[in-house]
Amino acid sequence: MKSKRIINSQWGLRGFLFFMLLGSFFQVVSQQTVTGMVTDASDGTTLPGVTIQVKGTQNGVATDIDGRYTISVSPQDVLVFTYIGYKTTERNVGNRTTIDVSLETEIQELSEIVVIGYGQVEKGDVTGVVNKVDEKQFNKGMLTSPEQLIAGKVAGVQVTQNSGEPGGGISVRIRGGSSLLGGNSPLYVVDGIPLNPDGVSGSRNALSFINPADIADITILKDASAAAIYGSRAASGVVIITTKSGKSGKPQFTYDGSVSVSSIVDRVDMLSTEEFVFTVERKGPRNLPLLGYNDQLYDTDWLDEILQTAIGHNHNLGASFGIKENTSARVSVNYQNLDGILKTSNTERIAGSVNLSHKMLNDDLTIKLNTKHSLINNRFAPNVVGTALIYAPTQPIRIDDGSFFQWTQPLAPSNPVSVIESTHNIGRSIRNLIGLNLDYKLPFVEGLSVNLNYALDRSDGLSQQVNYSLQRSSSDNGFFGYFEDYSESNLLEGYLKYEKEISFGKLDVMGGYSYQDFDRRRKVAYQKPDTLLIDDLNISDPLSYLSRGELEAYGNRLFVPQNTLDTDNRLISFWGRANLSIKDKYLITATLRRDGSSRFGPSNRWGLFPSAAIGWRIIDEPFMDEMTDIFSNLKVRVGYGITGNQEIGNFLYEPIYEFGDDRAQYIFGNDTINTVRPLAVDPDIKWEETESWNVGLDFGFMEGRLNGSIDLYKKVTSDLLLEITFPIGQLPGDRAVTNVAEFESKGFELMLNSVVIEQNDLKIDVSFNAAYNQNKILKLNKSAQSDEFGIQNGGISGDVGQTIQVLRVGQPNPAFLVYQRRRDSNGNPIPDGDDFNNDGSANDLDLYVDQNGDSTINESDLIAYKSPLPDWTFGLTTNVTYKKFDLAMTWRASLGNHVYNNVFSQYGTYDGTNNIFSPNNIHSIAYTYDFTERDEKQLLSDIYVEDASFVKLDNITLGYSFKANDLFDGRVYFTASNLLAISGYRGIDPEAGGLGGIDNNPYPRSRTYVLGVNLTF
Repeated sequence: MKSKRIINSQWGLRGFLFFMLLGSFFQVVSQQTVTGMVTDASDGTTLPGVTIQVKGTQNGVATDIDGRYTISVSPQDVLVFTYIGYKTTERNVGNRTTIDVSLETEIQELSEIVVIGYGQVEKGDVTGVVNKVDEKQFNKGMLTSPEQLIAGKVAGVQVTQNSGEPGGGISVRIRGGSSLLGGNSPLYVVDGIPLNPDGVSGSRNALSFINPADIADITILKDASAAAIYGSRAASGVVIITTKSGKSGKPQFTYDGSVSVSSIVDRVDMLSTEEFVFTVERKGPRNLPLLGYNDQLYDTDWLDEILQTAIGHNHNLGASFGIKENTSARVSVNYQNLDGILKTSNTERIAGSVNLSHKMLNDDLTIKLNTKHSLINNRFAPNVVGTALIYAPTQPIRIDDGSFFQWTQPLAPSNPVSVIESTHNIGRSIRNLIGLNLDYKLPFVEGLSVNLNYALDRSDGLSQQVNYSLQRSSSDNGFFGYFEDYSESNLLEGYLKYEKEISFGKLDVMGGYSYQDFDRRRKVAYQKPDTLLIDDLNISDPLSYLSRGELEAYGNRLFVPQNTLDTDNRLISFWGRANLSIKDKYLITATLRRDGSSRFGPSNRWGLFPSAAIGWRIIDEPFMDEMTDIFSNLKVRVGYGITGNQEIGNFLYEPIYEFGDDRAQYIFGNDTINTVRPLAVDPDIKWEETESWNVGLDFGFMEGRLNGSIDLYKKVTSDLLLEITFPIGQLPGDRAVTNVAEFESKGFELMLNSVVIEQNDLKIDVSFNAAYNQNKILKLNKSAQSDEFGIQNGGISGDVGQTIQVLRVGQPNPAFLVYQRRRDSNGNPIPDGDDFNNDGSANDLDLYVDQNGDSTINESDLIAYKSPLPDWTFGLTTNVTYKKFDLAMTWRASLGNHVYNNVFSQYGTYDGTNNIFSPNNIHSIAYTYDFTERDEKQLLSDIYVEDASFVKLDNITLGYSFKANDLFDGRVYFTASNLLAISGYRGIDPEAGGLGGIDNNPYPRSRTYVLGVNLTF
């Protein structure tokens, strides 16, 4: 029996191999050759370069120059024909040997759905300036906030990181901004909900509560015709964020995990220890005895001591599923933990979202619930970068008894390492955004629907700061601070929408009402105790908070006085919009919104914001029929509108009372009491209004392979708010905020998207954008007083109360205000020639240009010079896919922007080495300029205003996609961010000054490397 089983087993194996070989034979025999031609269905022209691929395989070919192809297939195969600008077409092979296909055009860029205010339209029907960036185009990397996704992606949209701290604030300017005193940030709308712009204690960035991985697309409304639907909040543009929603069908799970490593990119060129000692010997010999400790010179790199290699990790888990056919949902969870390159700085985020959609009543009623929740813990490191740069490298970190080395003079800088280790500054913010939307198609009137929207936006913040005493002087006792607040917004709005097909086109109109209130409560508590030593408070967890009970346990030394501040405001709006499409080629849009805001006095509480736009789809005209082989799209747009800005703060029209100081006491009998006086206000202040015009052209060539847009715009903002001087007796004080200024901005924008190659396994997409913007101040005051000289701002370090910028009529907002330094033939500043007046005082005529010829250098010789705002901005994105590999790069460029190098002006003279309190290190530029000491005029010299034009490789990502049988699809990727910067600016980063343009030792930016994996189940 045993041998029989062996024989049967052998015959079973032989039989299996026989049938396998037989199957292979028939498969080879069944292979057949299919040939054919691919043509355009509209005119019959042949199409070269069409991809023909066997569905589900890598087997594919492309049509030749005559539109012909040949491919080996099996009868059961399906051929897939794809070509840019045409509908994808499939054909079953069967027994055919010839398969000819005619492809129908499909200009996808025109049929793409674009979200606008209170609705959505096809891109081809848009009349305003609306730019959409979707998930495929987003920037990659270790991102903490939605704004980072679109940096460099949209013409005229400038995204700048304010500092390098983890989760730090980001500034966004659309077409250069439109305000002098009010907010210049755009209005953010998330899933139809206008966000509360108020931040809370403990938060670095109010938008970081949104997990970037949850975002499906971001749409920018740039001109008034598109943004006026948001009225009094749209002067600086609108950013509409749409998050991912659930999909019907079987559940789908996704995981995205990554780790990152960050380090400093560049260092300020301070003197080495050897150079420092040599310079002290030459320029500050009286300080030689102070170098070192106990007759020993140290070699301490203070910057290295406060910096670290920062590690981070990020994890996203999402689930999308459908419940029956009428319900879909998406749930996501995010955890992110990032260290900063400055020691002790850290951000930690736990975030979650739920998007639920349910249809009922024969799909006429759609109910959507969108919720987003986040808990963010921040630890803030004291910015001691400037101190680390100047602290003498010859000194030790600690002395023999283990305590920190400190200079004995109280006005000398503190040991930067001691400051880092003696500061416990943490913050916690919790934000909940809940939106409920009902959309009901009324059954009794065809085309009529009603939409109701309720939203709650609540943020709770808490921060606690403990600075332990460094025991450097009798006044150094430490500090304790406690801040707690919340900000809440409630939104209720509804609108009716009517859509109707008419004989000559299509009409849709809508009208709505909106109510939104904002409530803010803040508690501030602080105390500077007798002495707060590092052992007094036991804080072991770097992100832990002391409870109120623990605080009270320390008695009077940590007695906490409270100060509560409550503010609120509300916005009531009525609005309507009409869209008319005539013969699908003549487009008309009109919008009107009326806003009422409690931020303004009763006489100016309401504002009216109209807009209108027209579009002409030239491509659909009969005379274009013979040009369709050239153009795939051609449309002209013209728009006009008025938008407003109410982001000015609360109660600026209300005369709030305050106590006078002790020098203004009133004698009442034998006692003295402090007076109470009202602040000077203008009760008639109102919104800032921006009137704008836009002319645009949308175009497409080569069957959609190249498409883009060109826009020309001009906007004038009037009734700008400024604090100016009032005539004596008109107000309780001499200065108040009022509507007075006028500002103009105009420019040009270009956006291009192209498919460079799409053949076989290789595809290359390139997107390019360019924007030119010029602005100037037209008016500053009711009188000519401030118009002539301007209003100074832009504080700098190096001297008390110094400013470097000015608002002046005819100049950009802002311009630098400087003395013009005399230079030699090489462009270097001429050294001081000790030119004196007859009375023995220095007249500085040998150093600076006498602008008015009065033989005296004073404030009358200050000139408006350059601006921190760029003339041109550029963005370039390249996406390459080859088989399973993908490569993406994003470049940004800026031309014409200038930065005041406050690092040079502070540390670029020899007087640091001769400081009477301590010898301080200096910048090596001192040897180039040979400046002995820093004075008021020199700080305001034009030599420190540098051209900061740059080209940056923001990020590059390389990925590889794979499939694990039927279990999951995967992708691994590597991203490098802030990889390369090309600039003539001599500081460490041409964007170090942010949008303000003043480089004064901000938290340094880092270069980051990210390794991650995406999995889809």
